Amino acid sequence: MDRLKSKIEKYWNWRSSSYALDIEKSPETEKAWDTTIKTLAKSGQNQDALDIGTGPGQLAFYLAGAGFNVTGVDISSQMIASAQKKAEEMQLGIDFRTGDAEKLDFEDNSFDVIVSRNLIWTLPNPDLALKEWYRVLKPGGRIIVSDGFWSNQTWRRFYEIPINMIKSVFQMKSRISLRFFLHYASMMKHLPLYEGVNKNEVQNLLQHAGFNEVLSWDIGQYFRTNPYEFDMSIRPTFFIVYADK
Repeated sequence: MDRLKSKIEKYWNWRSSSYALDIEKSPETEKAWDTTIKTLAKSGQNQDALDIGTGPGQLAFYLAGAGFNVTGVDISSQMIASAQKKAEEMQLGIDFRTGDAEKLDFEDNSFDVIVSRNLIWTLPNPDLALKEWYRVLKPGGRIIVSDGFWSNQTWRRFYEIPINMIKSVFQMKSRISLRFFLHYASMMKHLPLYEGVNKNEVQNLLQHAGFNEVLSWDIGQYFRTNPYEFDMSIRPTFFIVYADK
């Protein structure tokens, strides 16, 4: 693993202890994601699914609940440990393993469904990653990708460091913000989608990788509130796109 990815891994190892599952945000958020993933992934019986950038395992849990044989991959060993522990508590037999989203350790045409949430923005080579995901997806298989335009404009928020240092003593949210700032500031120039990615950009990446008829999920129909705790009518929202091979 190169130095850049090692730094990314280090941040998410630290973040693993405070990364919330959907139910911890709200039952409505969990239901919206569960319905979305199960609807788009279709039948799970005797089907193999891969969750790339699985984090604490949330999308993998939804897929397992739909009957898929699920593998979850993440660069962070501590995220994987957290996901594995939760899967055991839920009595779900999911294969969680560390791995590089841009260089997957799987044979061609291995999975019927691939999902990924909030990962593309932090990849050094998102175009190569999507081609790799295409490689391991079976012909006729489906890919589901969610991300958003997060406005991670770290260098423009330099003045917030002293304020966040004071707040961080008392608030976990401020500690996360400060740690993110300090950690990603040195990496952002190597991450082409660091400030966030919009739906059209991901659709173009998917098409360039070879996927057919990239479609967009109707967020407003299923998500009555924004799962990322900001007003959907004011700030740019997240998106979900899907396509078949």
